[in-house]
Amino acid sequence: MHSTKAIIHSSSAVLLITTLLLSAGCTDSAPQSQAQSSPDNDAAIMAAIKAANSPSKPKQNQGVVKAVKIGGGYTYAKVDISGEDFWLATAMTTLQPGQEIAWKDYAMMTNFKSKALDQEFDQIMFVDRLIDAAETVQHRGIVAESMNGAGYSYIRVEENGNSKWLAAPKTSLKVGQSIQWKGGAPMRNFTSRSLNRVFDEIIFVGAVHAS
Repeated sequence: MHSTKAIIHSSSAVLLITTLLLSAGCTDSAPQSQAQSSPDNDAAIMAAIKAANSPSKPKQNQGVVKAVKIGGGYTYAKVDISGEDFWLATAMTTLQPGQEIAWKDYAMMTNFKSKALDQEFDQIMFVDRLIDAAETVQHRGIVAESMNGAGYSYIRVEENGNSKWLAAPKTSLKVGQSIQWKGGAPMRNFTSRSLNRVFDEIIFVGAVHAS
């Protein structure tokens, strides 16, 4: 339904531009057929059609939230992407200005009218799911210490001069080995009963891989 509406809006815009261009090329004394066949008018019409159907695309699939609106079962967010502002819409979710977010696939729509917000967007990205930008960052480090317990590997790694603990599904690792991982959920004052040890802070990750 949304796609059909966007197409209708875009087609209407092209038709209007085409009509104006043709009208501008006509005079009372010039036959209409000459205006329609004018190379300059044809080029202008094609340029208008191309512009109406070629919305600008973000340079990357992540950015910083600047504003948030809720309506019609959607969360709308104005996002700063490499210095450019884009609107996106996704299923209801909690967002805050200043939050860094990322996404994968999206569908760009032009001239979309949100009845719930009573607002029309020149263009807007509909994304399936938002993820925290940290989940997209690839980390690398050197194993300084490793131990196993209760199906987990507890790994102390050195990353850019900083020492941190990771917990991941049990993995065979060696001291000095280079590993990589993405994102993770930090936990403070975590007690491992199997190791009988308390970690001031440890990051639980989905997996670690040799790099």
